[in-house]
Amino acid sequence: MADKEFKLSVPVMMIIFNRPDTTKEVFEEIRRAKPPKFYIVSDAPREGREDDVEKVKACREYVESHIDWPCEVIKDYAETNMGCKMRMASGITNVLSKEPYTIILEDDVVPVPEFFRYCEEMLKLYENDERVMMISGTNLIRDHKIDAPYTFSCFSSIWGWATWARAWKDYDVDVKDWPELKKKGTLKTVQGDGFAYMFLTKHIDSVYTHEKDTWDIQWDYCRHTHHGLGIVPRENLIRNIGFDREDATHTTWHTEEDFSYGTVEFPLKKILPIKRDVEYDRAYIKKYYGMKKFAEALAKRFKIFK
Repeated sequence: MADKEFKLSVPVMMIIFNRPDTTKEVFEEIRRAKPPKFYIVSDAPREGREDDVEKVKACREYVESHIDWPCEVIKDYAETNMGCKMRMASGITNVLSKEPYTIILEDDVVPVPEFFRYCEEMLKLYENDERVMMISGTNLIRDHKIDAPYTFSCFSSIWGWATWARAWKDYDVDVKDWPELKKKGTLKTVQGDGFAYMFLTKHIDSVYTHEKDTWDIQWDYCRHTHHGLGIVPRENLIRNIGFDREDATHTTWHTEEDFSYGTVEFPLKKILPIKRDVEYDRAYIKKYYGMKKFAEALAKRFKIFK
């Protein structure tokens, strides 16, 4: 449960762009948490998109004008449009060049109040455990029960998360070493050669060839190739409100995901040994990389369904 006496002591980074309504909803949770350092990262309007100009301005002005708690505010506003990949990647890199760790929220992921304490406790408990590379606030795997308050997974969502500078230092937005590691079969040592490997390989190919303008596939790649683990909470702590919107970057479709919230009991304790939860990962692979996803991918590729 949320502790009214808890005072957040770690930085929070918020990435905003051109969605005033979702920005307000996410910001209000940050406002409630009162981080001592608040990084605002914003892309600039896209060229030729006059509608962006007012929306980007509205997002920036709303956030700036509603910071009503004592904190250090650091603004990282792009002057020209950078796109999703470079704005996100450069924003996180800039923050983690100044901080040992940070909580990261995009403008469409709404956390429960407990999320902030959960991240802070995990950041401090595992600060020096290099195999743990991130902390996720999202858990949408409903058919696998986690007995402890959290578990360790190869698959961790960036819908509300936190990480350390020591983990992010290995991130390469261009995945320059992919051809060599692909030839060696490095990913197979982590994921085997099933559907998960097939999908991951396809995704990494797409960012290596600049087919996709995204940053998160490269972060998955970084963790997989360094055998890194992410912390996943037993209960879901994040609701993604960015689906089924024309202004979404990667989530324009409708989703049937169950984003119902859970709670966390504090204080959290360190779990040793740090070990991958293979059963959780199997459930994750079944949901996101299983036969159903494979069939959907084939249908999309060959236009089987309209």
